[in-house]
Amino acid sequence: MSEYKGAPALDAGLVAAAQAVEHYEIARYGTLIVWAEQLGMSEAAELLKTTLSEEELTDEALSALGESGVNERAMQQAA
Repeated sequence: MSEYKGAPALDAGLVAAAQAVEHYEIARYGTLIVWAEQLGMSEAAELLKTTLSEEELTDEALSALGESGVNERAMQQAA
């Protein structure tokens, strides 16, 4: 990372890594919601749905960040 400090490629890589984490979390929360519902734990399911919504918003924000020019700047630098 020190070689890429301040480089657009580092920014793009960080956005991609953060988005991968969000996708993992979204998948896990979806599973936990189903399990909670199947176990009759409706209160827990609702709390998990709230958290899932927050994770989805974060994912959307990361997508917007990538689309706002982070990825394009990294590609321009690589060319």
